[in-house]
Amino acid sequence: MAVNAAATTLSIVLAAGIGGALGSYAGVVSQRGWRGSLEGRSHCESCGRTLRWFELVPLVSYPLLRGRCRTCGARVPISVYAWELGGALLAVAALIVVLVVARSP
Repeated sequence: MAVNAAATTLSIVLAAGIGGALGSYAGVVSQRGWRGSLEGRSHCESCGRTLRWFELVPLVSYPLLRGRCRTCGARVPISVYAWELGGALLAVAALIVVLVVARSP
């Protein structure tokens, strides 16, 4: 039973991470457009500094940086985090549906 619970928990964490990444990308596409989303690295809209990898971790970086640029302190729009959170919630909901359907007779 403990192994099954651990596997389910790991599946939920992975689904949230993947969903957060996909939600983050969806937010970039909505902001920059389809072609613009493929051009250039993520950067601060205020100072223009290219963001480092640890500033781009979905669902983690925004709260740790308190919604601000690490360099200039400019506010990062809450919509950035909302896209990540929305993607994570959708992915976890989809996983739960799949798990429930898989366990039903």
